[in-house]
Amino acid sequence: MARIKDVAALAGVNRSTVSRIINGEGKFREETKRKVEQAMAELNYRPSAIARSLATSSTNMVGLMVTYYTGGFFGEMMEQVQAELDLHKQFLITAQGHRSKEGEKEAIERFSDLRCDGYVLHSRYLSDEDLIELAKLPTPFVLLDRHVEGLEDRCITFNHRQASTMMVNHLIEQGHKKIACISGPSHRHNSLQRRLGYFDAMFNHGLTVDESWCEEGDYGYQSGFKAMEALLERHPDLTAVFSCSEEMTVGAVHHLHEHNYQVPEQVSVVSFDSVDQCASLYPMVSAVHFPISEMAKAAVQVLGHLVDETSGEVKRQFEGQLILRKADAPINQ
Repeated sequence: MARIKDVAALAGVNRSTVSRIINGEGKFREETKRKVEQAMAELNYRPSAIARSLATSSTNMVGLMVTYYTGGFFGEMMEQVQAELDLHKQFLITAQGHRSKEGEKEAIERFSDLRCDGYVLHSRYLSDEDLIELAKLPTPFVLLDRHVEGLEDRCITFNHRQASTMMVNHLIEQGHKKIACISGPSHRHNSLQRRLGYFDAMFNHGLTVDESWCEEGDYGYQSGFKAMEALLERHPDLTAVFSCSEEMTVGAVHHLHEHNYQVPEQVSVVSFDSVDQCASLYPMVSAVHFPISEMAKAAVQVLGHLVDETSGEVKRQFEGQLILRKADAPINQ
């Protein structure tokens, strides 16, 4: 394996010149840079990332904390963060928060130990106060899909309540009145916002529903299956269901199929969706799109400005977009 002294000898310069050219320090004649680059190519020399980080006080590493690794949502998030970092030849370090405050703290401590230049945090369990304290430390971070008052310049947000209202309004405009909701975990802020958006749409149209029309799931397939079963037991006359995540929607649709309900002739189904999973169902399910790919890309761009102490226009607030498909129909059909 070639070393920096081998490059220097072949190029006819000293080692400090090679090091400074690699790190972009100082000004050199084009002829000198050309000789060094040719020597590196001929020897197949790759600079040590550790050595470069020591020389530049930058590791070119970015930490991404997610709640857990399973599911298309988090896979899409990681893929988009990696794609954006690849444009700048930066490395991605990931860690799980393990659905706990302690787990999220440990993940951030790991990033700090590795001297990451910054973090993208999909934090669900650290309090606003915890994050405000973290912002006092020198390493910058960006919050993905979360708003913290006082940290607005670090937040990439989505209007979950408005998106839910939009989706349920679509069902009501089709004539549905007996609409059930499969919501996410009530202890999560964004899950609560989606649930409130459902009630907003119903009340705004003069439709009275109580809590029995909502069944809480955990965003997973099995909880969607069981929630659909519970809702049909309580309200066998329901004509439509709004599910607050694509995994729960898959479970709900499978329950309907297994029990010989015709979709959408007997029960219309609509959903939240972030990775187009609803398009793989039969029939394909209409959804309000949660643009996690665009939000992840924006988070990395904002973080880049914070790390480099530069400014730039980056979209920080996102809203839902309706994607209409086949699994819902007007009530008179």
